[in-house]
Formats: sequence, C-alpha cells, structure tokens
Amino acid sequence: MINKRYNITKRQFIDLQEGERFCPKCDGKGRVPRDKKKGLRFTVLLQCDKCLGDGTIDWIEEAIGKKQR
Repeated sequence: MINKRYNITKRQFIDLQEGERFCPKCDGKGRVPRDKKKGLRFTVLLQCDKCLGDGTIDWIEEAIGKKQR
C-alpha cells in the first residue's frame, strides 16, 4: 500500500499519519472532476467537499465531517 500521494491543492506530496487515510472521494488528490463526460478537451477540477482539499481524513472527521476553514 502506498502511503504517499501528490495533492493538487497543496502542490506537494502528502504522507499518511497514524489514524489517517486518503479521502475516498478524491483519493488523496484534493480535487475532483466537475463533469465525467468523455471527449472533452479539458476537465474542470473542483475542490473535494469531503476532505476540503486536504486529501486525508481521520476517523473523527469521517464521523462528524471536516471542520471548515
């Protein structure tokens, strides 16, 4: 299992700390595509609403949600 991913929002590699896991929605990248249409020239990426662009969540954030900045 790889414990390091490149986060587009932070523009750096992020490592998992103890008790954390990568966001299941964005897979640790911090951004998700707006449309899933095929054949587009470019894809608009929006900030992930589950992890708020951080890419990682812990068990507390999984239960009650991420704290807004």
